[in-house]
Amino acid sequence: MNEFPSVTARRPVLDNEYIFNELKQMLMIGEFVPGQKLTLVQLAEAFGTSQMPIREATNRLISVRALQAPPRRSLCIPEATTELMDSLLPLRLLLEGEATRLAVLATGDQLVDELDKINAEMVATASDGDLKPYLRLNQRFHFLIYRSCGNSELVDLIELLWMRYAPMLHIARGGVLSKSGRQRHQEIVEGFRNLDPQAAEAAMQGDIADAARPIRDRLSA
Repeated sequence: MNEFPSVTARRPVLDNEYIFNELKQMLMIGEFVPGQKLTLVQLAEAFGTSQMPIREATNRLISVRALQAPPRRSLCIPEATTELMDSLLPLRLLLEGEATRLAVLATGDQLVDELDKINAEMVATASDGDLKPYLRLNQRFHFLIYRSCGNSELVDLIELLWMRYAPMLHIARGGVLSKSGRQRHQEIVEGFRNLDPQAAEAAMQGDIADAARPIRDRLSA
């Protein structure tokens, strides 16, 4: 049984916006796995609040299909399928590649040191074989870039994709922790260092495609 991640309750009042953002972040960093069940009671206890703001926040996640609410059953993370993968992957390649290109144009080499630092932490974490810390660092790396692109609407769309896509990363653990991901990240950093938006865009798309391949292989097996 999957344990619910620990959260920091904000008392005395937790509004649904805060809860929504916390759950969104958990989805985007892969804290949940496909098919995982969640209940309003469980969520209310974790956040230290009543079920009302939980229900409002989860309804928003249901509306963007990051959560499912089968009749008379618990909330759940959507199951991973080849159809879902094939629907989301082309959008990720397009939007995240464009956000990376724009980020190079907007920031030049200003992100290089921080991206190098995160990538080094990912190398150390991968050697421990612990997936969740690795996924948190991976999300930090990607969104440091995306949130620097100068287009908040584009970032919002990418966040929606990550909420639905990130749980699938658990399906191919070895592929996610592979060396190729860090190598692609280094290529992305070099694109920023060399002020080459096209190279950074291509490296980002390569990173996404490489990580998707073992997941799709497992889903198709």
